[in-house]
Amino acid sequence: MTLQRLPLFLCLLFCFCMGAPFPTAAQSTDRAAALDRYLARQTELGRFSGAVLIAEKGRILFRRGYGFADVEAKIPYTPETRHAVASLTKMVTSAAALKLRDQGKLKLEDSICTYLAECPETWKPVTIQHLMRHTSGIPDYEEKLDIGSDAYLEFMKQPGATAKIMADARKLPLDFKPGEKFNYSNTGYILLSLVVEKAAGKPFVEYVTETLLKPAGMTQSGFFGAGRIPKNLANGYTHKLGDKDWGQLLEGFSLTAGHLKKLPQLALTPPAGDAGLYTTVDDLYRWSQVMDGGKVISAAEVAEIFTPGLDGYGYGWFVGKGFNRKRMRHDGFLPGYISDFVKFPDDQTTIIAVSNLERVRLRTVMRDLTAIVFGAPYDMPVQGKMVQLTEAQTGQLLGEYQTTQGKLLVVGQDPDYLTAEIKDQFKAGLIPLSPTEFYFPLGDGKVTFTLDGAGRAVKVNLRYGGEDHLAERKEPSKP
Repeated sequence: MTLQRLPLFLCLLFCFCMGAPFPTAAQSTDRAAALDRYLARQTELGRFSGAVLIAEKGRILFRRGYGFADVEAKIPYTPETRHAVASLTKMVTSAAALKLRDQGKLKLEDSICTYLAECPETWKPVTIQHLMRHTSGIPDYEEKLDIGSDAYLEFMKQPGATAKIMADARKLPLDFKPGEKFNYSNTGYILLSLVVEKAAGKPFVEYVTETLLKPAGMTQSGFFGAGRIPKNLANGYTHKLGDKDWGQLLEGFSLTAGHLKKLPQLALTPPAGDAGLYTTVDDLYRWSQVMDGGKVISAAEVAEIFTPGLDGYGYGWFVGKGFNRKRMRHDGFLPGYISDFVKFPDDQTTIIAVSNLERVRLRTVMRDLTAIVFGAPYDMPVQGKMVQLTEAQTGQLLGEYQTTQGKLLVVGQDPDYLTAEIKDQFKAGLIPLSPTEFYFPLGDGKVTFTLDGAGRAVKVNLRYGGEDHLAERKEPSKP
C-alpha cells in the first residue's frame, strides 16, 4: 500500500538535487532550527500532523512531533506515537523471507505453490523472488478497490478481508508472464507473508517479531490483528475540504477547526505482509540501523536487499538516486496514514516522516526536509488568498512559452482553472492569488507572470522545489 496516483492538483513528481559537505555543529543547530520552522509552518497551516526523525553518521539531528495523534482529545503527536506505516511493512516481510533462505528453509527460486495451499495452476511459474520484486504478474487488489474510496474502506473493515482478497486472487489470470515486468502488487506481499508463515512453521507475526523486531530493539512495533488496536496509536484523518476548496486550503486552518474527519481503523487481518505493521519513528530509525548491516541482518544480506531489479525495486526497497546521491526509500499509504522512509547510505543519513493526515503532501515535505539537511534550495509553504480573475485578465496570460530547456510550455484555460502544460510531462491547474501570481499545486510552488506595457504576459516563472524555471512567450508581444 504505497502512495497511489492522487488527483491532478495533489500530485508531486519532482525532486531537485544539490550536494553539501558534512556540516559543523553550528550548522547542525541551524539546520535543526530550519527544519522546525518549516514543519511548524506546515502544521500552523493545517498541512501536517505527525513526526519526523532525521539522523546522520550515527547521531540524531532532529526528532520531533507536530499536531495531534487525537485531534478530538487534543493529544499531541510525539515521536513515541505509534503509526500504521502501510507499505513500509514490505521491508520487513522481504527481510523475513531472506532470513528463511539463509536458514535453509526456502529458496528464492522456489515456486510459491510449494508453500501455498489451493495454489492455482497459473501461479506455478511464480517464484518467491518474483513476489519480493513485484514481478509476479499477480494483480494488485488495490487497483480494483480504489484505495481510499468508500468501497475500499467498507471492504477493508471486514475481519475476513484478507481471506476474500486471496480467494479473489486465485480466480484471476496473471497480468503478465512472471519476471517479464514490474507491477507493484500488494496481493503479492500478502502471498509472501503466507510463504514465510509456511516455511517458518509458525505464524508470520510470531516469526517476524522473534527474528527481526525484537533483535532490532523495535519494542514499540507490532502487527495489527482483527479487532486489536495497539495503545498510543494515532488516529487517522482526512480533510473534509474538497479538491476545489483552494481558498480555505491556501489560507490555512487550525487542525482543531473542524476541517478534519476521523477515518475508521482497518482490520488488516494477519498475515498482512503488505501493510500490517505499526511502529514509531524511533523504531523505524532502529530498522534503518539494522539496514546498515550487522548482527540482525548481515552486510551480505543488506547488499542483496539493495540490489535493484526491474524499475529499481530491490527486496522491499526502491533503489535509485535523489539529490545527486544514492538513495534507498519506500513510502506507505493507508486511509489516514502516510509514511516515508529514506536512506542516503553514502552520507549515512536517514530521513523518516509519518503523518496521520492522509492528504498531506508528504513527498513535498520530504523533498524540502532533505533539501534543508543537504543545504539545497527550498521554499517555505505557500500561503495566500484565492482571488477571482476576469476573462480579460486571464486572456492576457494564455499562449505558448519557450522554456530555457527548449521545451514548449502552454498556458491554457480549463473550465475551472488556468492550466500549465508541457506535453508528455505534466498538465497542472493554476490557482489565482493575484492577476499575475498563481499557486502551482503540482510542484507545490508559485507561477508568476511578467506583463509588458500593454498588460500582456511575456515571461513566466514556475518556482518550485526552491528553484526557478523560466520561459518566454514564443511570439512577440503586441505594442
